[in-house]
Amino acid sequence: MKNIYILFILSLCAPSAFSQQSMMLEKYRSMAVEYSHDLKAAEKNLSASIELEKAARADLKPKLSGDANFQYTGNPLELNLNLPGMDKPLGIQGRDTKYGASLTLMQPIYTGGRLLENIRMAQHQHSLATHQKEQLLSDVCFQTDIQYWNTVARQEIVRIVTDYRNSIASLTETIRERVEVSLVNPQDLLMAEVRLNDAEFQLLQVQKEFETGVMAFNSLIGLPLEKSTPMDTIVPPVNLADSAQLTLAHDRPEIKMAHDQIRMAESSLKLNDSKYKPQLYIGVDGSYSSPGYDLRADLDPNYAVYAKVSVSLFEWGKRRNEKRASNQKIGIAKDNLNQIQDKVNLEIQSARLSLSQTMGQVQLSQQSLEKAHENERQAMERYNEGEISIVEVIEAQTYRQNAEINHVQAKVSAQGQYSALIKALNLYK
Repeated sequence: MKNIYILFILSLCAPSAFSQQSMMLEKYRSMAVEYSHDLKAAEKNLSASIELEKAARADLKPKLSGDANFQYTGNPLELNLNLPGMDKPLGIQGRDTKYGASLTLMQPIYTGGRLLENIRMAQHQHSLATHQKEQLLSDVCFQTDIQYWNTVARQEIVRIVTDYRNSIASLTETIRERVEVSLVNPQDLLMAEVRLNDAEFQLLQVQKEFETGVMAFNSLIGLPLEKSTPMDTIVPPVNLADSAQLTLAHDRPEIKMAHDQIRMAESSLKLNDSKYKPQLYIGVDGSYSSPGYDLRADLDPNYAVYAKVSVSLFEWGKRRNEKRASNQKIGIAKDNLNQIQDKVNLEIQSARLSLSQTMGQVQLSQQSLEKAHENERQAMERYNEGEISIVEVIEAQTYRQNAEINHVQAKVSAQGQYSALIKALNLYK
């Protein structure tokens, strides 16, 4: 009953709860997510989209603006009028300086849906930024898994090559002792020493690959490159029962982003169309300027209340052309969604098939490894009895080493395919 309950909980949780997922890998995955510069940039992009949505909503509210001006005219306006009953013409002269300040309060009443569509566009961009962050998180987790298991595999290969080197060294020492008492041909010692040098060379190479792998992994999780990072000593095989539980696929962020692109294209169509609809604004303009009314020199207050209506009447087919172009962009976005869905379905099925095949390879490599160990044991016995040459013993040890390396590579390939299936099903959280 307890096991059934645990399996039920695991099926509801993120893949980090599955048994083959190392606790250290869980820790490093969290460190990579926290350290990732791409995720930090995605978080800032998400915050910016929230602010842009708030800014779009602010356009619905009245706008208050201020203005100040100063103007000096070298030859101000003069007017002389000959009026009946007056001996002298009436002269009026404008002022050479004009200055003042004004405040304007304006409220949009109807904009053809532009303001509301701007808000919807900002919401779609916010949704797009959210799904972009989700995609980056999945990529970072997947990259961490692959880098971690590759580094563990390199460490295990170092141990395998070290054991192989030690076996060759032990065999070489045994042959040297037999050569000294003239029991075997000195040529056997030369062959063993050459093989020992090859093993030493191979060990240096795999150690270099392991150390560079650790540095790459440390760079990924934000640790100093030279730090010795603890990790698993062997690559565990993927548990068949756990992999069978990965059946429920969540919507991939790529699909969600494609839907966002469609909605943004639809909003763009409505925004373009709103330009050709009537625009209605009302406002109040208050000023305090000189010259005041009746051409007085002092500053005087004044005000104006207005309503403004504008509508596009003839644009030489521009509205129709823009609408057609926007409809084509919507069609492109829908085609992109269909393409992404096909790609995701293919990725999921390919990941399942690849995982199944690699798990079969793990079983085959395990069987080969057991036979290689037995072959090496029998070869040593027959060599000690003088039935075979040293060449066959060295070949048996080489087969055993290759079988061990193939087994490690099969296991790390299975872990990589398991992580690929997790990513394909969007189960990283």
